Amino acid sequence: MVFSEFIYNWLLRIDTSGHIEIWPSLLVFFVVVSMVYLVQFINKERRLPPGPWGYPLLGSSSLLNFLPPTKEFYKAMAKKFGSTCSIRIGRKLVVVLSDYLTIRQAFKREEFTGRPSSGFSYLIQNYGIINSEGQMWKSQRRFLHDQLRTFGMKLFGSGKEKMETRIMGEVESLLRNLAKTESEPTDLNAPFSLAITNVICSLLMSVRFKQDDPRFIRFTELIEEGFKLFSNVMMVGDFPFLRHLPGFNSACKKIEQNKEEMGGFFQEMVNQHRDTFDPEHMRDLIDTYLLEIKKAESEGRILFCGKDCDRQMQQIIGDIYSAGMETIKTTLLWYVVYMLHNPGVLKRMQDELDAVVGRERLPQLSDQAFLPYTECVINEVLRISSIVPLGTTHATTKDLELDGHFIPKDSHIIPQLSAVHMDPNLWEAPEQFNPTRFLNAEGKVVKPEFFMPFGVGRRMCLGDVLARMELFLFASSLVHTFDIKLPEGASLPNLDGNEGVTITPDSFKVCLQRRTGDFDFLIAASSKLRSAGSQ
Repeated sequence: MVFSEFIYNWLLRIDTSGHIEIWPSLLVFFVVVSMVYLVQFINKERRLPPGPWGYPLLGSSSLLNFLPPTKEFYKAMAKKFGSTCSIRIGRKLVVVLSDYLTIRQAFKREEFTGRPSSGFSYLIQNYGIINSEGQMWKSQRRFLHDQLRTFGMKLFGSGKEKMETRIMGEVESLLRNLAKTESEPTDLNAPFSLAITNVICSLLMSVRFKQDDPRFIRFTELIEEGFKLFSNVMMVGDFPFLRHLPGFNSACKKIEQNKEEMGGFFQEMVNQHRDTFDPEHMRDLIDTYLLEIKKAESEGRILFCGKDCDRQMQQIIGDIYSAGMETIKTTLLWYVVYMLHNPGVLKRMQDELDAVVGRERLPQLSDQAFLPYTECVINEVLRISSIVPLGTTHATTKDLELDGHFIPKDSHIIPQLSAVHMDPNLWEAPEQFNPTRFLNAEGKVVKPEFFMPFGVGRRMCLGDVLARMELFLFASSLVHTFDIKLPEGASLPNLDGNEGVTITPDSFKVCLQRRTGDFDFLIAASSKLRSAGSQ
């Protein structure tokens, strides 16, 4: 305040005094003001989490190749600057958290629930659930949580059997298809994609595909291409001028085209549901939205914060489908990779399944409590693969303090989950695949609070319950039915993976050998048992 008054009085003297030269005075004025702002900027920067030096407007010199930072880059940064550090990417401040306690502390706070703007925010416009924020996100998360529970997405209580029946139908179909390829080198990517797609699409819109369905083939192409394209152009949000450069420009246009094509299919499903809607018979998630829309209209309520209802349904379907299919499929592929690398683990898992389930039916959710080693194997795959190594980026909704540091509004917050899952201070020999790390002395499954494959806090993965059901039923049924071996002369898949939106294994093939003589009896017995249990 004193400084401002001094400048004001000094400027008046320039106007009224003939003894003060204007241009030298203005030069002094701008130098003084610049120095004041520089001091203020330095003081503000000193309060930020430590990190590498960067250029104004461009950010860190380490990223001037305009490639997105990898998990190894952030890992090295955390090692040098500490578990709470920061880096400027363009004009954006990115805060990287590598300590699980800090991650939990931050993500339970309301002011960390924002979503960062990106080069594609104009495509989403706060629709859906993944990239929405504020009141829109709160209302949608609450609605989805309640509705998904009615379809059986819950760990306990009545209704869980509905979801199990839905999943096991696809498990049995997968096993039948794989049995046709017995002893032949088989790539599991497409069969896994089909099975998981059908679980999710039946829940969302009562659609089920066959392997040769052109819609499924195109669906898969769009999702896989979308993930690759998005990985290639992630930096457009930080450096908007990249959008106009060759390569980046064509990739951005392709993303827009793919989104429009996918949205068109989803809208077709919405229209079909609207034409056949029966409020007394809820078939799937689209029906629950249509019912909510009708209720809102009759009550005069504003829905979706006044946004277009069909556009919201399109984005919700796309969010749940793309996130749910890719992550579960990729985790199952890593599961097979680690079984190939650890045949002793596979044998112990099969022995446990034989002892508890027997050889005349498939595992079911009621068996899970009696299959601790099987559950530990799945947990260890989730830990060591950490297919979303940097979690889901959050944004701060206001200026705040965290871990003794100042964090400005609109900062991007990255939880480095892979660093937590590979921290030698938390896990013994974390680079080794060891399912027994999740077993206590009594043989019970324990999940430490630093195990968080589905994230933590207010924006934790909405589909974690469904994901755990799918992983248990698919993973256990696969190895209960088949032995998994490498084709003759093939090398073990490497464990490094390919980093994009998720970390995926290299393509590989396996040979499957049935462990039971009467395969059809095994499937039929499981279906009969499940039907009896649901009555």
